[in-house]
Amino acid sequence: MQSRIKLCIQINSSMRITCPKCRCSMAEAPSPQRDMSNSMGFSEFKELWQSVNGWKNTFASYDRDRSGTVEGHELQQAFSAMGYNLSPQAISIIMNRYSVQRRIGFDDFMSCCIKLRALTDHFQRRDTTRTGRAEFQFDEFIQVTMNI
Repeated sequence: MQSRIKLCIQINSSMRITCPKCRCSMAEAPSPQRDMSNSMGFSEFKELWQSVNGWKNTFASYDRDRSGTVEGHELQQAFSAMGYNLSPQAISIIMNRYSVQRRIGFDDFMSCCIKLRALTDHFQRRDTTRTGRAEFQFDEFIQVTMNI
């Protein structure tokens, strides 16, 4: 796989890790102690790094031809392995958004995983009965989707 993970990190005066170029990753980092400051402590960074490595391993295992990209059917299988049961219509939308010539590279795969995880987290907070249904007011929906 030719793609490389690049994180340009800085440590500010209060010993918080910041990364101006990956603000989305920081804001949506999978962490219960996330404070939405667009910075993270070491334990939060460690958790994000573990997620990135998990996504890298998943991507590599479904990039069967070692081209550094995955096609739609491989993406569907990778997401299924990660616990996401997405419809063909959802996969098609993701492919339209993230693919180049119907193939998705690792950087775009990781961006998609970050967004998918963030949307799932927001949805699950609203789906208190775990029925696969959540209720959002329009303004709340806009806040959630525009913040990701």
